[in-house]
Amino acid sequence: MFRRSMILLSAAGLLALLLVAVPAAFAQSSSGEIDGRVFDESGGALPGVTVTAIDTATGRQRVVITAADGSFRIPGLPIGSYDVKAELTGFQSVNVEGVVVRVASSSSITITLKLAEVQEVITVSADVPLVRNSPSIGTVVTEKELESLPLNGRQFASLGTLAPGTTLGVNPDPTKVGKLTIGLNGGSGRNVNFLVDGGDNTDDTIGGQLQNFSLESVAEFSIQTQQYKAEYGRTTGGVLTVVTKSGTNEIDGSIFGFFRDDSLNSKTETQERTGADKPPFERQQFGFSVGGPIVRDKAHFFLTAERFDQEAPFTIASGGIFPELDGRSFPRTTQDDLITAKLTSDLSAKELLQVRYAYQKTEDVYGAATTVGPESVGDLNNEFQTALLGYNRLLGSDSFNEVVVQYSEFENLILPVTDAPTEYFPSGFQTGQNVNSPQSTTQEKFQVKDDFSFSKVIGGSRHDFKAGVEFIDEGTLGGFFAPGAAGQFSRAADDRNAPITQIIFLSGDFAFSTPNDQWRAYFQDDWYVNDRLTVNLGIRYDYTDILKLDQSTNALWQTLRNQTQFNEFYLQDFKQGDGGRVLDADDDDFAPRVGFTWDVGGDGRRLLRGGWGLFYDFPYSNATVLFPAAAVLSTFGISYLHTDSNGIRNPDGTFFNIGDPLPPNQLPGGAGIAINEVASPTLQTPYSTQASLGYSHQINSTWGVNVEAVSIRYNSLPFRFRANPRFDSNGDGVVDNNDTRRFPAFGNFRLWYGKGSADYDALNLSVRGRSGKLEFQGFYTLSEAEGNILGGADEFRLTATEHQPDLGGARDVSVDPLNPLCSKCFGPLNTDARHRITLSGVYQLPYGIQLSGVFRFRSALPYTEHAGVDLNGDSFNLDLPPDVPHVNSRRGASLSQLDVRVSKIFDLGGDLSIEVIGEVFNLLDDENPVRFVGNRSASNFGQPTTFAGDPNQGEQRLAQLGVRLRF
Repeated sequence: MFRRSMILLSAAGLLALLLVAVPAAFAQSSSGEIDGRVFDESGGALPGVTVTAIDTATGRQRVVITAADGSFRIPGLPIGSYDVKAELTGFQSVNVEGVVVRVASSSSITITLKLAEVQEVITVSADVPLVRNSPSIGTVVTEKELESLPLNGRQFASLGTLAPGTTLGVNPDPTKVGKLTIGLNGGSGRNVNFLVDGGDNTDDTIGGQLQNFSLESVAEFSIQTQQYKAEYGRTTGGVLTVVTKSGTNEIDGSIFGFFRDDSLNSKTETQERTGADKPPFERQQFGFSVGGPIVRDKAHFFLTAERFDQEAPFTIASGGIFPELDGRSFPRTTQDDLITAKLTSDLSAKELLQVRYAYQKTEDVYGAATTVGPESVGDLNNEFQTALLGYNRLLGSDSFNEVVVQYSEFENLILPVTDAPTEYFPSGFQTGQNVNSPQSTTQEKFQVKDDFSFSKVIGGSRHDFKAGVEFIDEGTLGGFFAPGAAGQFSRAADDRNAPITQIIFLSGDFAFSTPNDQWRAYFQDDWYVNDRLTVNLGIRYDYTDILKLDQSTNALWQTLRNQTQFNEFYLQDFKQGDGGRVLDADDDDFAPRVGFTWDVGGDGRRLLRGGWGLFYDFPYSNATVLFPAAAVLSTFGISYLHTDSNGIRNPDGTFFNIGDPLPPNQLPGGAGIAINEVASPTLQTPYSTQASLGYSHQINSTWGVNVEAVSIRYNSLPFRFRANPRFDSNGDGVVDNNDTRRFPAFGNFRLWYGKGSADYDALNLSVRGRSGKLEFQGFYTLSEAEGNILGGADEFRLTATEHQPDLGGARDVSVDPLNPLCSKCFGPLNTDARHRITLSGVYQLPYGIQLSGVFRFRSALPYTEHAGVDLNGDSFNLDLPPDVPHVNSRRGASLSQLDVRVSKIFDLGGDLSIEVIGEVFNLLDDENPVRFVGNRSASNFGQPTTFAGDPNQGEQRLAQLGVRLRF
């Protein structure tokens, strides 16, 4: 606690120093802006006009003066509704009401001043545009949508799927059980950069979102899926920017609760197929929020707290392997606490200070699924904390400063519930100790970010220049893993008495530590060439030393460096230069970007948009150096290995059973630990090149349409594969159990390689509508995502058991271990749904009743058909039959889900009201089968193993009741 206090005090001291030292800067990562031009009646530009923006909720004011070309820009505005007043001596003043500022967006207005015949103020109302006015692709999810749309689990990120081309998923990582993800551009959600109030909220171990925030604390968020400016980075995918709520001049808040139980649920498909009754189910989500003034028009506060309690047993379907378990349900308890507190203060008419603290604690059951035994789970505990200080300052009429200082930490612990041997079956079912436990992950970050901007008129054209720097000191990024002592056993068939084909024992303690520094800088110029054409130019530089690793003491690296017998390209990499003895940090990650917006008609209603750019990801440690670092820093690896695809036998000829004396170890050296991980010198920062061209048309004040074509090429994607197959070591012309592995001193080791690739091409069509009673938006995406890392364009696993359960015995195996970049290795990604549709709407009915809904559809995802047996004797059971052209050649089933919400507000007088809410998720009770089995040898080949309502999937039809008291 003392150390944390010192860190926060240091952050405050550094912030104070920056406030003195930095004269002006600009950023929009947690705010928005208003810009525009002022003309006289003849169309001439008016310089020297005083433009004042007043926040109608807080009284906050910002004042600027128009430039020589009549242009003005008011940056760094907290989101909300503003009145904008333009004043110039000799002219009538104009007040534009209801100018809405969105996060990471610019609201543009044009004002015409008339000569003053009498002293009066002309008031007009601003229209909120329905189309995007920048090259970036994405959407803004407003507070009204967050409050009005059905939202299962109240995780705000799920509404990120309102952006074109996105899809909703569940994070499969052990540290993020139950956390929803936004997959986009062929990715699974790991390549989305999360920002909250300008602070970093990305998990540097596994990628994607780090800490969750209560829905009550979120004012709105923006998700940009492609073509974002140079100020945004550390991702090859998208950027999700969240702004938390602030208090206003009125004390207001709410007390809420959402409740459901098994009487409101339908049976899941798994329960129907196994003949199981609905197990007991109960969920409560409840909390409060309150905000208001500390000093009216000057200082405000906001506080919210929320708890999630759930009892959701999971039903087992072993496919007859364990009939005594089929249809039985076992307990799964989840608890999640969320707290957010925020203070904002206008230090002057030009300065804003914000302080925000957020906390999350989660307790859950890890690994629950229909395809695991009741003991194959773990007890999970997560704890997150963030403290953020932010300061911004307007200097004159053309400069702005924003500084963000943040400290964050994350601690994760997963403990097994049994130490029994782990058993794998071809269908993907498993029993015994969960192989991902016990484990722990720890992260600790200190972030400082400063952004600078100013606007100038050069040669008659306005230029908005921006520059920024960021530093993150991640002093702790590590953890540990300890294997089960009872071993892992794979069986030949879906029978509890089938012969055992592989035995593995892991030994030692797996500890990793990859502390790192991260530096980022950017410069960009938004050049308003004329009234119709805007060109966006930018360049960004990213540096991190997370890839630094000295492998000189790794015996496996030494062997690969010195061997001369084998010449595959991925082995030759160890011969070049120092062969990866010391991996160096990437220091040449420069990312140029260019975009344009052309106002075709000159009225802001028909816009042609496009751009090209280079985008570097942050090489999250789990995909790059985490395991190779552990190979150097700890004593962990395979201590025993025995494989026989025909079934392992005892000396007397009988088949080996668990508990029998172990047959001879196939690893040389007896019980010594064989290093299991090594990093290729090809590892580097992944990047993508993106190109897009789009057209936006605001048809009228009610409807707007956007069309975009997108092309993305992913390069230098890291992945791991098993690189030690058997070969014809005895020269008899046949590879079989009598042969040894290529490097016999080691087991089935993994090589971490850096030349994966993926392609994503898409056509997006989106529409947004608004009338007096209806708000509607939706999109259709036609896309194709292909690559050689099937988990996704942001993944590192060639195979993923959460997508295809029968690949558990072939984890990290390539269909061609001697050439993991082969043509058969390249195919549709697990995320490749050719068609995606999302529709949402909110409709105001009479008598204070509101109806809303969200409909999601995606076409079938692919999966890999394989023999399920070792066809070529190389010890790997992931061989494609001759009639299968490539990985992921089969397709599963489509997914669709309709969620609806009905609410009514009862006015209790004054500011007091109560809202009664009813929500139904998956109203049509679609089965939504997933996790298809591609193993031809399995009894359930071509069949799904998981359905709606099963753990980590969408919902079967279920209802939820809620109530909210507002004051």
